[in-house]
Amino acid sequence: MNIERIRHLTFDGFDYRCRIVENAAPTTDPVVVLGGAFQDMYAYQRLEARWAASATVISVDLPGSGGADVLPASYDFDFLTGALADLLDRLGLGRVNVFGASYAMPIAYGLAQRHPERVARLALVGAAPVYPPDQRAALRTMADALESGDAGVYARMSIAALLSPAERDVHKRAVVTRVLGRTMGSVTRDDIPRHLASTYRVIDWQGLRPGGVRDVPALVFTGEHDSLTHPDLGREVAATIAGSVFTLIRGADHLCHLERPLEMSQLLDRFFTDQPLDDLPYLTPLEHLARPAALVP
Repeated sequence: MNIERIRHLTFDGFDYRCRIVENAAPTTDPVVVLGGAFQDMYAYQRLEARWAASATVISVDLPGSGGADVLPASYDFDFLTGALADLLDRLGLGRVNVFGASYAMPIAYGLAQRHPERVARLALVGAAPVYPPDQRAALRTMADALESGDAGVYARMSIAALLSPAERDVHKRAVVTRVLGRTMGSVTRDDIPRHLASTYRVIDWQGLRPGGVRDVPALVFTGEHDSLTHPDLGREVAATIAGSVFTLIRGADHLCHLERPLEMSQLLDRFFTDQPLDDLPYLTPLEHLARPAALVP
């Protein structure tokens, strides 16, 4: 049985935490899990059993996320990449597998770009090189609703921003809609500064730094119906990573961890343990991007 422990740390005056599920006899590098803007270090607990069978799993609430200190929006994703690198130092970790979801994508990508020697494998879901105007507008509508203090409106705006249009065939749509509405509609006054800062950090983000990523095996994916970070945006990110693989999970959108959790868990487990992905029936055909990393405008 794997032993679980919580570590509390500080980076540049901000308290944060991580949850470590220790594997005494791992067969692959530790897996570092970075969740989305409104998630905490338990958000992927349902998916991690496969990963924990072969690796130590470290789920992180960096400053601004989950149970960590609120991080003002003036602190950008480069700051959070620095916090992640500091965490690896504090835990005495060398090379790690890094999984970054949505909001955390620039953090995970930034680590691979600045410290490729520390990233054994990079997995990104819900990725975009920069958020287009329509997506920024949707996020701003969410922020406006939250600032108004109307939790019901905030929940409805969140559903509209994060879920694909109703006519698209998405697994567990009704269940996921209820879960998302309940979660976002139960935001307390204490939660509002954290949610607002995270949302504005995304809105203000100027996009990936030029230069791309080299020498890091990478998997970039999302749901085939993702309307927030739609597939072409993920494909653009994959094109900046030399030798990356891009694919889509069928029957899912931006919230594929809720809509197809078993499939997403298996996909990441196979990637982290160097198993083939091309026989997984829930994926679109793999796109191998073998050319050198492109420069991001």
